[in-house]
Amino acid sequence: MAKKTHNAILEEQRRARQEFLDLKKMQNGEMDAGPKPSEVAIVPKTFGEKVKNIWFHDKWYILGFTAVIILIVTMVAQCATKEKFDLQAVIFSYDYIGDEYLEPIAKYLEQYCEDIDGNGEVNIQVINCSYNKKGTNPQMQMTMSQKLTSIIAADSNALLFITNDESYEYLNNITENAKMFEGDPVVLGEDFYEKCKSDDPIFKLPEGLRLSCRDVSGKTISKDDNVKTYYEVSKKILEAVAEKNK
Repeated sequence: MAKKTHNAILEEQRRARQEFLDLKKMQNGEMDAGPKPSEVAIVPKTFGEKVKNIWFHDKWYILGFTAVIILIVTMVAQCATKEKFDLQAVIFSYDYIGDEYLEPIAKYLEQYCEDIDGNGEVNIQVINCSYNKKGTNPQMQMTMSQKLTSIIAADSNALLFITNDESYEYLNNITENAKMFEGDPVVLGEDFYEKCKSDDPIFKLPEGLRLSCRDVSGKTISKDDNVKTYYEVSKKILEAVAEKNK
Protein backbone atom coordinates (compact mmCIF):
# COMPACT_ATOMS: atom_id res chain seq x y z
CA MET A 1 0.00 0.00 0.00
CA ALA A 2 2.86 2.36 0.88
CA LYS A 3 4.56 1.51 -2.40
CA LYS A 4 1.46 2.44 -4.45
CA THR A 5 1.16 5.74 -2.59
CA HIS A 6 4.83 6.47 -3.20
CA ASN A 7 4.46 5.75 -6.97
CA ALA A 8 1.39 7.99 -7.20
CA ILE A 9 3.29 10.84 -5.55
CA LEU A 10 6.20 10.38 -7.97
CA GLU A 11 3.82 10.33 -10.96
CA GLU A 12 2.13 13.51 -9.77
CA GLN A 13 5.52 15.18 -9.34
CA ARG A 14 6.57 14.06 -12.81
CA ARG A 15 3.38 15.43 -14.37
CA ALA A 16 3.74 18.74 -12.53
CA ARG A 17 7.37 19.06 -13.63
CA GLN A 18 6.40 18.31 -17.26
CA GLU A 19 3.64 20.92 -17.16
CA PHE A 20 6.13 23.43 -15.72
CA LEU A 21 8.64 22.68 -18.51
CA ASP A 22 5.90 22.98 -21.16
CA LEU A 23 4.81 26.32 -19.71
CA LYS A 24 8.40 27.62 -19.84
CA LYS A 25 8.72 26.53 -23.48
CA MET A 26 5.46 28.30 -24.35
CA GLN A 27 6.66 31.47 -22.64
CA ASN A 28 9.96 31.30 -24.56
CA GLY A 29 8.17 30.65 -27.86
CA GLU A 30 9.65 27.17 -28.14
CA MET A 31 6.21 25.53 -28.08
CA ASP A 32 2.78 26.44 -29.56
CA ALA A 33 0.40 27.45 -26.82
CA GLY A 34 -2.58 26.19 -28.79
CA PRO A 35 -6.00 27.86 -29.04
CA LYS A 36 -7.56 29.63 -26.11
CA PRO A 37 -10.48 27.85 -24.48
CA SER A 38 -12.81 30.58 -25.83
CA GLU A 39 -11.56 29.86 -29.34
CA VAL A 40 -12.22 26.16 -29.21
CA ALA A 41 -15.43 25.30 -31.06
CA ILE A 42 -17.93 23.25 -29.16
CA VAL A 43 -18.94 20.55 -31.60
CA PRO A 44 -22.52 19.37 -31.07
CA LYS A 45 -22.71 15.63 -30.65
CA THR A 46 -26.37 14.64 -30.20
CA PHE A 47 -29.17 15.23 -32.73
CA GLY A 48 -30.85 17.74 -30.41
CA GLU A 49 -27.61 19.68 -30.00
CA LYS A 50 -27.11 19.77 -33.77
CA VAL A 51 -30.66 21.10 -34.33
CA LYS A 52 -30.18 23.79 -31.69
CA ASN A 53 -26.83 24.75 -33.22
CA ILE A 54 -28.34 25.10 -36.73
CA TRP A 55 -31.29 27.13 -35.39
CA PHE A 56 -28.97 29.43 -33.40
CA HIS A 57 -26.79 30.27 -36.41
CA ASP A 58 -29.29 30.15 -39.30
CA LYS A 59 -32.72 30.89 -37.81
CA TRP A 60 -33.28 34.09 -39.87
CA TYR A 61 -32.44 32.29 -43.11
CA ILE A 62 -34.77 29.45 -42.11
CA LEU A 63 -37.60 31.86 -41.23
CA GLY A 64 -37.15 33.80 -44.48
CA PHE A 65 -37.10 30.65 -46.59
CA THR A 66 -40.20 29.33 -44.79
CA ALA A 67 -42.06 32.60 -45.41
CA VAL A 68 -41.25 32.46 -49.13
CA ILE A 69 -42.45 28.84 -49.35
CA ILE A 70 -45.72 29.71 -47.57
CA LEU A 71 -46.27 32.67 -49.93
CA ILE A 72 -45.68 30.52 -53.02
CA VAL A 73 -47.99 27.75 -51.75
CA THR A 74 -50.70 30.31 -50.94
CA MET A 75 -50.50 31.91 -54.39
CA VAL A 76 -50.61 28.54 -56.14
CA ALA A 77 -53.61 27.50 -54.03
CA GLN A 78 -55.45 30.74 -54.83
CA CYS A 79 -54.79 30.32 -58.55
CA ALA A 80 -55.94 26.72 -58.42
CA THR A 81 -59.17 27.51 -56.56
CA LYS A 82 -59.96 30.85 -58.23
CA GLU A 83 -63.04 30.58 -60.40
CA LYS A 84 -62.32 31.16 -64.06
CA PHE A 85 -64.76 33.02 -66.29
CA ASP A 86 -65.31 32.59 -70.01
CA LEU A 87 -66.79 36.07 -70.34
CA GLN A 88 -67.77 39.10 -68.33
CA ALA A 89 -70.96 41.12 -68.61
CA VAL A 90 -71.31 44.61 -67.17
CA ILE A 91 -74.45 46.15 -65.68
CA PHE A 92 -74.41 49.92 -65.97
CA SER A 93 -77.80 51.35 -65.20
CA TYR A 94 -78.92 54.57 -63.59
CA ASP A 95 -81.57 52.47 -61.83
CA TYR A 96 -79.91 50.50 -59.04
CA ILE A 97 -79.83 46.72 -59.51
CA GLY A 98 -79.18 44.66 -56.38
CA ASP A 99 -76.31 42.18 -56.28
CA GLU A 100 -78.77 39.35 -55.67
CA TYR A 101 -79.63 39.58 -59.37
CA LEU A 102 -76.06 39.02 -60.57
CA GLU A 103 -76.11 35.24 -60.35
CA PRO A 104 -79.53 34.81 -62.04
CA ILE A 105 -78.43 37.14 -64.86
CA ALA A 106 -75.17 35.22 -65.22
CA LYS A 107 -77.06 31.91 -65.44
CA TYR A 108 -79.38 33.42 -68.03
CA LEU A 109 -76.50 34.47 -70.28
CA GLU A 110 -74.54 31.25 -69.71
CA GLN A 111 -77.18 29.17 -71.44
CA TYR A 112 -76.17 30.84 -74.72
CA CYS A 113 -72.42 30.93 -74.07
CA GLU A 114 -69.65 28.59 -75.19
CA ASP A 115 -66.92 27.00 -73.07
CA ILE A 116 -64.17 29.38 -74.22
CA ASP A 117 -61.41 28.27 -71.86
CA GLY A 118 -62.13 24.57 -72.43
CA ASN A 119 -62.40 23.63 -68.74
CA GLY A 120 -65.70 21.79 -69.25
CA GLU A 121 -67.81 24.56 -67.67
CA VAL A 122 -69.42 27.78 -68.82
CA ASN A 123 -69.04 30.68 -66.42
CA ILE A 124 -69.93 34.32 -66.94
CA GLN A 125 -69.14 36.98 -64.36
CA VAL A 126 -71.64 39.81 -64.11
CA ILE A 127 -70.07 43.02 -62.78
CA ASN A 128 -72.43 45.51 -61.18
CA CYS A 129 -71.76 49.20 -61.86
CA SER A 130 -75.35 50.37 -61.42
CA TYR A 131 -76.51 53.12 -59.11
CA ASN A 132 -79.49 55.36 -58.58
CA LYS A 133 -78.54 58.61 -60.25
CA LYS A 134 -80.78 60.73 -58.07
CA GLY A 135 -80.42 58.98 -54.71
CA THR A 136 -76.82 57.80 -54.60
CA ASN A 137 -74.18 59.92 -52.90
CA PRO A 138 -71.46 61.48 -55.09
CA GLN A 139 -68.75 59.25 -53.62
CA MET A 140 -70.59 56.08 -54.65
CA GLN A 141 -71.20 57.50 -58.12
CA MET A 142 -67.49 58.28 -58.47
CA THR A 143 -66.53 54.77 -57.32
CA MET A 144 -68.84 53.12 -59.83
CA SER A 145 -67.69 55.43 -62.62
CA GLN A 146 -64.03 54.60 -61.95
CA LYS A 147 -64.84 50.90 -61.85
CA LEU A 148 -66.68 51.18 -65.17
CA THR A 149 -63.86 53.17 -66.79
CA SER A 150 -61.31 50.57 -65.72
CA ILE A 151 -63.36 47.74 -67.23
CA ILE A 152 -63.90 49.56 -70.52
CA ALA A 153 -60.21 50.35 -70.82
CA ALA A 154 -58.69 47.01 -69.90
CA ASP A 155 -61.12 44.06 -69.87
CA SER A 156 -61.21 42.61 -73.37
CA ASN A 157 -63.66 39.87 -72.37
CA ALA A 158 -66.20 42.33 -70.95
CA LEU A 159 -68.04 43.07 -74.19
CA LEU A 160 -71.67 42.56 -73.12
CA PHE A 161 -73.39 45.49 -71.39
CA ILE A 162 -76.78 45.65 -69.72
CA THR A 163 -78.04 49.23 -69.58
CA ASN A 164 -81.16 51.31 -69.40
CA ASP A 165 -82.04 54.01 -71.97
CA GLU A 166 -80.11 56.85 -70.35
CA SER A 167 -76.95 54.91 -69.48
CA TYR A 168 -76.91 53.38 -72.99
CA GLU A 169 -76.96 56.81 -74.60
CA TYR A 170 -74.24 58.02 -72.28
CA LEU A 171 -71.89 55.13 -73.08
CA ASN A 172 -72.62 55.03 -76.78
CA ASN A 173 -71.76 58.69 -77.13
CA ILE A 174 -68.89 58.81 -74.67
CA THR A 175 -66.48 59.59 -77.51
CA GLU A 176 -67.16 61.98 -80.39
CA ASN A 177 -65.55 59.95 -83.16
CA ALA A 178 -66.87 56.43 -82.57
CA LYS A 179 -69.85 54.68 -81.05
CA MET A 180 -69.11 52.27 -78.23
CA PHE A 181 -71.70 49.66 -79.21
CA GLU A 182 -72.22 47.81 -82.45
CA GLY A 183 -75.69 47.89 -83.98
CA ASP A 184 -78.88 48.31 -82.01
CA PRO A 185 -79.34 47.06 -78.45
CA VAL A 186 -81.59 44.12 -77.67
CA VAL A 187 -84.49 45.07 -75.42
CA LEU A 188 -84.75 42.47 -72.69
CA GLY A 189 -88.29 41.21 -72.47
CA GLU A 190 -90.48 38.66 -70.78
CA ASP A 191 -88.10 35.72 -71.07
CA PHE A 192 -85.30 37.62 -69.34
CA TYR A 193 -87.45 39.04 -66.53
CA GLU A 194 -89.13 35.69 -65.88
CA LYS A 195 -85.86 33.83 -65.47
CA CYS A 196 -84.09 36.58 -63.53
CA LYS A 197 -86.91 37.54 -61.18
CA SER A 198 -86.37 37.84 -57.44
CA ASP A 199 -88.59 37.93 -54.39
CA ASP A 200 -86.92 41.13 -53.23
CA PRO A 201 -89.80 43.53 -52.47
CA ILE A 202 -87.60 46.63 -52.61
CA PHE A 203 -85.07 46.31 -55.43
CA LYS A 204 -86.96 44.88 -58.35
CA LEU A 205 -85.29 44.64 -61.73
CA PRO A 206 -86.06 47.92 -63.49
CA GLU A 207 -88.05 47.76 -66.70
CA GLY A 208 -86.52 48.68 -70.05
CA LEU A 209 -83.14 47.02 -69.63
CA ARG A 210 -81.28 46.25 -72.83
CA LEU A 211 -78.29 44.15 -73.86
CA SER A 212 -75.55 45.46 -76.15
CA CYS A 213 -72.23 44.27 -77.51
CA ARG A 214 -69.16 46.50 -77.76
CA ASP A 215 -67.63 47.38 -81.08
CA VAL A 216 -63.99 46.33 -80.67
CA SER A 217 -62.67 47.50 -84.04
CA GLY A 218 -60.01 50.19 -83.64
CA LYS A 219 -60.19 50.03 -79.86
CA THR A 220 -57.23 49.44 -77.56
CA ILE A 221 -58.62 46.09 -76.42
CA SER A 222 -58.49 44.85 -80.03
CA LYS A 223 -54.78 44.26 -79.44
CA ASP A 224 -55.64 41.34 -77.14
CA ASP A 225 -55.07 38.09 -79.02
CA ASN A 226 -58.27 36.58 -77.58
CA VAL A 227 -60.60 39.51 -78.21
CA LYS A 228 -61.82 38.07 -81.53
CA THR A 229 -63.05 34.94 -79.74
CA TYR A 230 -64.70 36.99 -76.99
CA TYR A 231 -66.38 39.16 -79.60
CA GLU A 232 -67.72 36.26 -81.66
CA VAL A 233 -69.16 34.48 -78.63
CA SER A 234 -70.65 37.72 -77.28
CA LYS A 235 -72.35 38.36 -80.63
CA LYS A 236 -73.84 34.85 -80.59
CA ILE A 237 -75.20 35.44 -77.10
CA LEU A 238 -76.69 38.77 -78.20
CA GLU A 239 -78.38 37.15 -81.22
CA ALA A 240 -79.74 34.27 -79.12
CA VAL A 241 -81.13 36.64 -76.51
CA ALA A 242 -82.70 38.79 -79.24
CA GLU A 243 -84.41 35.72 -80.71
CA LYS A 244 -85.73 34.67 -77.31
CA ASN A 245 -87.03 38.13 -76.38
CA LYS A 246 -88.90 38.92 -79.60
